Amino acid sequence: MSSITGGNEIVANIEKKLGKAKTNRVVNKALRDAGDEIVLITKEAVAYYRDTGATYDEVVRGNVKGASSGIKSIDVGWRGDMDRWRLVHLNEFGYTRFGKYVRPQGMGAIQGAADKSKSTAFKKMREGLEELTK
Repeated sequence: MSSITGGNEIVANIEKKLGKAKTNRVVNKALRDAGDEIVLITKEAVAYYRDTGATYDEVVRGNVKGASSGIKSIDVGWRGDMDRWRLVHLNEFGYTRFGKYVRPQGMGAIQGAADKSKSTAFKKMREGLEELTK
């Protein structure tokens, strides 16, 4: 993952130029767009071991949070209505059954999606924040 040095100064200069409210709106929209893209990547990964479709259908994006701390984030995960995160955990890491370790076919699929989503999220955030330069 790439890191940007001097990010705080860049954001401070943008806020001086455009105002804090517009900057927040654009940043929040960019985060939501990146979150939507990560949801698609995650759904693609869990589709591999999809049976009833509940694990696939329950992948959701949360709202933007962390504005008070200065670092904004967005969560992508499972809604929780059917506790699919428990099954995803078993599919992702494997489990022991009757003394034997079981390696499901979809083992490591979520980690692959997480690795793929890092670069995708960075690109989506960059595209979204380019609106501030116009």
